[in-house]
Amino acid sequence: MLAELCIENFAVIEKLLVRFNPGLTVLTGETGAGKSIIIDALQASLGSRIGADVVRGDARYAGVEAVFAWAEKIPEALTAVLEEHGIEEEESLILRREVQASGRSSARINGRAVPLSVLGAAGALLVDIHGQSDHLSILRRDRQLDVLDRYGNLLGMRAQVAAAVREYGAVRVELRVLQEGQAEAERRLDLLRFQVKEIEDAELVDDEEEALEAERNLLSNAERLTLRATTAHEALAGDALREALGRAVLSLRDLTDIDASLQGLADRLSAADVELDDISGEIRQYRDTVEYDPRRLAAIEERCDLLSRLKRKYGTTVAEVITFGTLARSEMEDVENLDERLRALRNAVEESSVAAGISAHDLSIARNQVAATLSQAVAEALQGLGLKGTNFQIELSRVESADGLLLPGVVERYAFTQTGVDNVAFLASFNLGEPLRSLEKVASGGETSRFLLALKSVLAAADRTPTLIFDEVDVGVGGRSGAVVGERLRDLSRTHQVLSITHLPQVAALADEHLAVVKVVSDGRTRVDVRILREQERVDELAQMMSGSETEVARRSAEELLKTSRGRP
Repeated sequence: MLAELCIENFAVIEKLLVRFNPGLTVLTGETGAGKSIIIDALQASLGSRIGADVVRGDARYAGVEAVFAWAEKIPEALTAVLEEHGIEEEESLILRREVQASGRSSARINGRAVPLSVLGAAGALLVDIHGQSDHLSILRRDRQLDVLDRYGNLLGMRAQVAAAVREYGAVRVELRVLQEGQAEAERRLDLLRFQVKEIEDAELVDDEEEALEAERNLLSNAERLTLRATTAHEALAGDALREALGRAVLSLRDLTDIDASLQGLADRLSAADVELDDISGEIRQYRDTVEYDPRRLAAIEERCDLLSRLKRKYGTTVAEVITFGTLARSEMEDVENLDERLRALRNAVEESSVAAGISAHDLSIARNQVAATLSQAVAEALQGLGLKGTNFQIELSRVESADGLLLPGVVERYAFTQTGVDNVAFLASFNLGEPLRSLEKVASGGETSRFLLALKSVLAAADRTPTLIFDEVDVGVGGRSGAVVGERLRDLSRTHQVLSITHLPQVAALADEHLAVVKVVSDGRTRVDVRILREQERVDELAQMMSGSETEVARRSAEELLKTSRGRP
């Protein structure tokens, strides 16, 4: 439950600390006293969006801190949110929101900075606020469907329907895209076959281009290689060089007899003689292997031309051409297997359609059962709120569509969304003898307020939100019905903490705690204060609410109202 609300520099609120208790708490005060500002501030702490315009004049920031505590174990859904974001559970949970005058804002849970979405997720599990705008939201069909599914615990089945519908939609899109591209793919098939054949017939090898270039270079220069090798061999093998080298070796050896230091030169010169013989032999062998083969050269030139042509068309290197061919073959095989893929996708569409239809059908059956139960419960609750001639019914309908879902056991197809095939309408007649019509067409403001309260009381057993706030939902409700509204709020407070902003003394008299919101002017500035009303103060406030003045007659009436309210069960 909400234990404390601390507000700083928010609109006209300078600093305000309000403590709340279990049961039914009412907040009263004159119009413009700041009651709705307190609710706005609380909503900010729960994750609603706010701007710098809420910062009190001359302040640097506005801050709101809501403290929640529970007598029993923390709700499991809330535990999951905290664990997901690494927030440790404590005896209390503190939600804080700040916005700077510059517009920059921050959100924290138990002192840890969190995204605003996380603050909102936690806040939605802690507080359910029903304001005057809910009079409009409950009239929306999508909102009515949510109410029905929540009441019947059908959100799990609805999630299964949504998953089945998404799968069905995905395979339908895939099939449509494939069908739309079928003609173009088949036109492209001839080109792909030509490209694949051209590349694969070439039998490309990744590094062959370098080897071909080297071989072409040799064959192109065969005559020159032979001539130069012959010249080199003849120079090394000629008699003149051999005789000159022999004389040099003999001369050095003679000298070593006189000067032993020349022995090294003599040995090197002898070794050079042997080395020259080896070099001369290898050059001769090389010369003999050089062969001019014009047919091989022509074949190499033709191969190089082929590679150049393929590179111009499919890539800058042979490796890129090979890769292009691999991808082209894959695409060609895909196109060639297109009929098979289309058959598989058509089967997948049919299977997913059947699955979605079965899932939507099961949900629809469950909804019809829940709708009957909820219709009766709300009708009885409306009777208890003084709407004696009221008739209420939840109507479920479907719309036929040629492109819709086929449900088991029927031949018609029905339009669908991720919520299923059902359209819901809350129908009501607030006057005896009048036909049932859509709620938005027949309900006045007061009737819608009581309808919302009746609905909330029926849903209370299934609603696990610990704190319920009603912001002037009794607007438009007359005095004779005020006590009935108050009793229903008090009934809700037996299973929830209930806070109600009200202008009805009949509602305020039934509260466990009465808070008055007042504006105070101090040092030329207006601020908002909240006071806990004790016995006599409460009588004065009720007298003011009943007659606009605190006359003795009004006080006696207020005392009688309190006495009567306390005597109610």
